[in-house]
Amino acid sequence: MPDTTYKHATGLIREAEKISNLPVRVTWDDTLQVGAVLHLSEAQWSKQLRISVKPNRPDIPYLVGVQCGLAIRFYTQREQRHLTASQTSRDKAVSEFRELGYAPEMAKSLAENLLAQLGSQIRSAAPLIKLSAQIYRDYPELRDSQLTHFLLEKEDGERSLGIDTAKFPEWILRSHQAINGANALAADYLFDRTDFFAPFKQAGFEAICTGLVGDVTGSKTDASDTELVNAWLNRLDLNDRFEWMTP
Repeated sequence: MPDTTYKHATGLIREAEKISNLPVRVTWDDTLQVGAVLHLSEAQWSKQLRISVKPNRPDIPYLVGVQCGLAIRFYTQREQRHLTASQTSRDKAVSEFRELGYAPEMAKSLAENLLAQLGSQIRSAAPLIKLSAQIYRDYPELRDSQLTHFLLEKEDGERSLGIDTAKFPEWILRSHQAINGANALAADYLFDRTDFFAPFKQAGFEAICTGLVGDVTGSKTDASDTELVNAWLNRLDLNDRFEWMTP
């Protein structure tokens, strides 16, 4: 049975329920590829904020708290925009993969999948850094679980530095690595450490990652997701690669 102890997230659960006027329900799903998922798309008809959590994770309190924080941001901002690669960007990426030696169908598949993944990463990372800083400041009872979470994610982020550069267009790989580095640097800032970001610093990412984190920490308190993401698109020089879509 999963450890259902997430009492330290009570404050954020309460705030999410207050702003949405919906109860928070935590369910367990050991098939998740990530730690937790907030099912906002079903909230209107299910009349609840359902959060799926991978059981037996040691960072469950923070996972639940973050998803509640995301719900709070959504009901505060009411932003439903998605970031997607433009058709021109997809066509360019296919050509770039072809130049790397991939067959046409494989090049198309890689371009579609990796651009979707990168767009999702850009869309979520900057708001999550903003949210994690707010949680650290306002919910000290979650700090131990928050640090556990960052330690769990540390290896995955660092692994991106070892990806074979000959297999991917440089801008896709460097953007992915830079975002991972920004997450690591933000963790160092919060917990007064240096070990999260050290591998990225050694790999030459200090300038870009400092800029990315600065875009978030230097933003206004009520900065929207769109404002944060646009700042990152500009810094990563990806304005011509991605565009906003409203469902």
